[in-house]
Amino acid sequence: MRSYPTNSPKAMCRLLALAMIVDGRIAPQELKSLHRSGVLGALRVSEDTFDDTAGELTQDLLASSTDRDAGMVEIQPATIDRLLQEVHDPALRATVLKGMLEIVRADSVIDHRERRLLRRAMHAWADAPAEAGSAM
Repeated sequence: MRSYPTNSPKAMCRLLALAMIVDGRIAPQELKSLHRSGVLGALRVSEDTFDDTAGELTQDLLASSTDRDAGMVEIQPATIDRLLQEVHDPALRATVLKGMLEIVRADSVIDHRERRLLRRAMHAWADAPAEAGSAM
């Protein structure tokens, strides 16, 4: 899995894309919800950057899959934790989490994998020390 600079547009987009695909499918409502929510604008991220990053995430997940032919991908908790740590800024974390919530709620079904991702994000970001000069 590639790394992105801390608090970069791609680091934030990857988490939003992960919220879309963690349940094994992309519901059209999830993508529509993301675009309607204004989260990308609030993060100052273009739709093209989001689309590119979502494609890179898919490539990385398939490349690391043990059952590539079946299209089955399992994302290890340590990998999720590492991706979450690429966003340090408390305001950015709050906006990304808002976007993730919008995405998983969009299809009116919150899958156990989506719940697990959201719990990991809330836990990791609530326990992380705030950056110097910022309060969480």
